[in-house]
Formats: sequence, C-alpha cells, structure tokens
Amino acid sequence: MADGIDVTSLSLLGRAKENDQDAWQQVVHLYGPLVEKWCRRFNLSNEDTADVFQDTFSTVSRHIVDFSPQRSAASFRSWLKTIVRTRAIDHLRKKARHVDASGGTAAQMKIADLPDPFTEDSEEEDHADDALIVHRAMELVKSEFDPRNWSAFEQVALKGRSATEVAAELNVAAQTIRQANYRIRRRLRLILEDLVE
Repeated sequence: MADGIDVTSLSLLGRAKENDQDAWQQVVHLYGPLVEKWCRRFNLSNEDTADVFQDTFSTVSRHIVDFSPQRSAASFRSWLKTIVRTRAIDHLRKKARHVDASGGTAAQMKIADLPDPFTEDSEEEDHADDALIVHRAMELVKSEFDPRNWSAFEQVALKGRSATEVAAELNVAAQTIRQANYRIRRRLRLILEDLVE
C-alpha cells in the first residue's frame, strides 16, 4: 500500500509565487468555487460572475508576490475575498456608468445603495468556506494515493475510526494505516499551508 509521491518542499502558495503553472491550476481549483459563491452574494449574473472571476484571478496573479500571510491578521482567503469584493463592486459601477447614459442618476444611486454582502460574515460561514477549500484539496490529491490508502484515510480522519479497527478490516498492520494517514495529511497540509486561517 505504498504511495510514491514526489512532494515539493514549497507550499502551494510558494509555488504560485514562483509562477508554477501547475500551482496556479491548483489555486484556481481550490478557490474557484469559493470565488463564484462570493460573486453570487452580489447577485451577479452568470456572465458577470465569469467576468469578476477572471478579473479576480488576474489581480491575484499580478499581486501574489506581495501577499505575505500573517496568521493573526490575514489569510489568503481573506485577501482573496477582499479582491473579489473590490472587483465585484468595480464591475457593478462600470455597469452602472453604462446604464447611467440612458438611465440617469437613478441607476448610480441604486449601485451606491447596495449593501456589502461581506459585512456580516458569520463564523459558521467562515467554517463553511474553509470546509469547501479542504474538500477541494482532497479532490486534488486523491489520485496521488492508492485507493485502499485513501479509503483508510477517510475512515480514520473523517469518520473517526481507529487505525487498529480499519487495519483489521483491511487485513494489514495498524502501522500501515497510520503511515498512510500521515502521508495524506502531510500532503494536504502542504497544499493548504498559508492558504486557510
């Protein structure tokens, strides 16, 4: 049940800062659904969401080298949320200017009166966002591991079963289950390092 994985010592964020294209694809895989979710909070159409999505990741790619995670103050997710908020508001203002030509100041006032959908984020919402990222990270690395190891990981890490119990079912040593669990957790930590609060 061994997994041959070449795990780089750089975190995903570190690799993205180095302009590693695979890392960028992973960042978009992890955070794309969250960016879309945040766009929906602005009641953007599918077309507008696609525009804001593209603008957001374009901004992230230009400024990622300046991002410095400070666990107590900010995280990548918080930084990304700020970018989404700014890009969504910019997009709505640009649309309002276009409407303003035919709709007068009423359209502009409507945009100005829009509530900020991020002002009252709850702890529950933050946990849901983190859970989405972890789930996406698991999807990202699952194929790197033997299916039996992955299944054992799910039983131990997600369902809270003991390594001994799972090992007995799989007819392997408990240490084998612990090692597989450790390798998968280590891989997930490497993906998520610097990215979640």
